[in-house]
Amino acid sequence: MRSPLIQRQTIKYKENESFSLHKVIKSGVNNTYQKTSHWHEDLEIIYTIRGNLSLYIDGEYLNVGAGHLAVVNCESIHRAVIETNDLGDPSAIAVIDLLIPKNFLDAQFSEYKTICFTNDVTKASEELADLMMKIGEYDSSSSRPHDRLYMHGLLLQLLYHLYEKGVRPKENDYCVNESVIKLKKILNYIDEHYFEPITQADIAARFYFTPQYFSRYFKLCTGMTFSEHLTGRRIHNARRELIQTDKLVTQIAFDNGFSDERSFINSFKKLYNITPLQYRKQIIENHG
Repeated sequence: MRSPLIQRQTIKYKENESFSLHKVIKSGVNNTYQKTSHWHEDLEIIYTIRGNLSLYIDGEYLNVGAGHLAVVNCESIHRAVIETNDLGDPSAIAVIDLLIPKNFLDAQFSEYKTICFTNDVTKASEELADLMMKIGEYDSSSSRPHDRLYMHGLLLQLLYHLYEKGVRPKENDYCVNESVIKLKKILNYIDEHYFEPITQADIAARFYFTPQYFSRYFKLCTGMTFSEHLTGRRIHNARRELIQTDKLVTQIAFDNGFSDERSFINSFKKLYNITPLQYRKQIIENHG
């Protein structure tokens, strides 16, 4: 069964925790951390400490530099690229990424059903910056129940200050408009057919775009070209098969929509700086 990349993602939370915390450090290919286009029911709050965050939310581009904060509302399609090249310390935290589940919002902040947080101003206030830094200090290995109680209080304060920062009625927000709904359908279609010989012209015609307009629309909404997205989707599943199966590289290439082995190798090497075979050997050696 093929694993979808572009879909409504389900965030896993630890027992008794009303949040999920991820700290991005200086890591990744060419010191770049990327999250491909996706959406989920959870509220996501991203605070940049160092480096630079490029964030695409429902077709809007945000440059979230150091000291800035952005909010991804529930069900918004978003993609993030974090550049950490300028960090001297390889263990330095670049970005704090916080997710708050829908059931917590429903229980503590029922008004959120009717509003969306805005990103009209991304510069974090002193209060918001202080709260995000305190949240970032949380030790997930702690077994002390009062630590979770402390975090619960911080989350409520965070929601309060985000509300003060700015909201708008949900029915008027771009996050629920027809264009975004159509984009979700397009991404789902690509996810279900990426292993077939589909083209940009095919997708444009299927969803009633002219080829020229579709090219601009897709780049605006996702921050990448259709070709980049499709290749990335194919590489994502191919990488999984390299790790989890014994299939030949040629077979993996064909099974994931590449026209030949060479195009697969070139695309894979461009992303990971090594060939698929070298990558498989590296994984085996590291986990052997």
